[in-house]
Amino acid sequence: MPTAQNSIYRTLIAFVITMTLSSPLLAGGGANEDTGQTVYWRTTAPSTTSPTNDLYDPQTNPNGWQDIGAFNTNNALIPAGSSIYFGLENNENPNDRKAIDLKLNWMNVQSPHTKFKLVKAVGIVAGAEVAGRVSSTFRLKHFHINWQTCPAWEYIELKNTSGIDQIVSINPHAKPTICAKPAKGDSGIPGSTDDTLEITDGVFGVPGQMLNPMRITQLQLFPEHQFINPAVPASFSAFPHTGNWTTQPVIVDPLGTPREGIAFISDGPGLMITDMFDLSVAMNNTADTRYTLFALDDSIFEWSSYIIDLHTLPWYEDFEIYDNGEDLHGSSDWAGWDDDPAFDAPVTDIQSRSVPNALDIKDNTDLVRPFEGADSGAWTFEAWQYIPSDFTSGGGGQFDGSFFILLNTYNSGAPHPADEFSVQMQFDSNDGMLKVFHGNGVNTIDVPYITDQWVKIQARIDLEKDWTEIYYDDKLVTEYVWTGGVLGGRLAQPAIAAVDFVAQGSSSIFYDDLSLTQDPPDCPADLTGEGDLNFLDVSAFLAAFGAQDPAADFEPDGNFNFLDVSAFLTAFAQGCP
Repeated sequence: MPTAQNSIYRTLIAFVITMTLSSPLLAGGGANEDTGQTVYWRTTAPSTTSPTNDLYDPQTNPNGWQDIGAFNTNNALIPAGSSIYFGLENNENPNDRKAIDLKLNWMNVQSPHTKFKLVKAVGIVAGAEVAGRVSSTFRLKHFHINWQTCPAWEYIELKNTSGIDQIVSINPHAKPTICAKPAKGDSGIPGSTDDTLEITDGVFGVPGQMLNPMRITQLQLFPEHQFINPAVPASFSAFPHTGNWTTQPVIVDPLGTPREGIAFISDGPGLMITDMFDLSVAMNNTADTRYTLFALDDSIFEWSSYIIDLHTLPWYEDFEIYDNGEDLHGSSDWAGWDDDPAFDAPVTDIQSRSVPNALDIKDNTDLVRPFEGADSGAWTFEAWQYIPSDFTSGGGGQFDGSFFILLNTYNSGAPHPADEFSVQMQFDSNDGMLKVFHGNGVNTIDVPYITDQWVKIQARIDLEKDWTEIYYDDKLVTEYVWTGGVLGGRLAQPAIAAVDFVAQGSSSIFYDDLSLTQDPPDCPADLTGEGDLNFLDVSAFLAAFGAQDPAADFEPDGNFNFLDVSAFLTAFAQGCP
């Protein structure tokens, strides 16, 4: 009989798999320039000439780019109204994405370092300037920058807005990545199999984050949401001079957090910065979308951690990979509405459902996370919400309060008609009500919202049937046509394009453990719910038919006769998707 077949997601990551790194960038010197990840600085505005072609020379080019290592031991004068610039280089690739993470420890400033204002982040692509998506956090010390197209090089500008000249010494901790966007594709292996993470031609390429010499003798890989399948052996291969590599399960990560993972261990010198490697790890049932990889530098016995974020569906977000107080704009595809960092929101540990972090929606927040690929089939969006009892609405009038929104279309910077909203839930402290729009103009279904506990919000969206059901605290609130939009305009698209959290001046509402997952395809003859068809389903049908159970009414007319038997046999022959 036909059986269900899982697809394989193969992730091919070239040059580097690093998205986030915990180790410091520098310890008294600059990064290794062979990787293209050296950090440079200057105090004059750069041209489109790359740092390596515009290097500082005290005689011939006193305004050129300097290796950041020199800046760790020398002060710099930043006149009032002038800027300091940080530059990085990488391999230009229009098909890849670039992300960097820059933290600054300001020292010897003449006035509070908040007087340095983040102005812009610019990437140079094909000789032209391309703006990066920027997020700043606590006291302008921590920045995330993303480019959808990987630049040849990029710079970040911080402007002295204090009104006086500043003498500064800045010790940066950076988390740069050489460009590499994971891709997925079918492996071509026939038959039922488990979903697999594969890293092909991986190379660390980030010696700036570690002291030289670097000898990676152990890697540990941990899925964020799924479990490794112990029945399928994990594999690791590298050049013979790196030693013999073995695998073994681990149940605690190097930070002491209990979690199930796999370790790859060398009995030899280990990986240097240019050594490529391949690894493969099978998951149970479905591929995960995010992994943490730890690497041990045996020369100094220091661990570094890397995030592998595949940006694919299904999607999960528990906010655990971010720091407390960290803003999300520019990280993991989060962005303020219309890509505006003014609408950012922070991660917090004040409240959380899964320890330690959650998302804090308050004040001017209008935070969006787009999706790609949710344009057919049936899906479930789930979010856990905590409303404090002292929650206070912002805004004004009929639309006062904080909002949870799902959009069927989202194009940053483009016009936004009302039909883009297919789910809109309004939380209004003026009357203590959750107001759910349901495709009937501005009319809403109202229920009291719950305070001081975590409550599940769920939207079940069947794009094939063009129907959505809204649940609050596991209770159905309303259901309506998805493409009708929240106001009933019937102009919307059959897709789930983004989630949007809007505070419009309200006090904090917290969200945690978000997910967008696809529901399994209908298989009407699978009466046992096992995902495949066999004699047990036939037996279940016969029992239901004999008892005149509605489960056997395959020709749904309330009668039980040969038409139901024929319909069941047809569905059984078609098998499960």
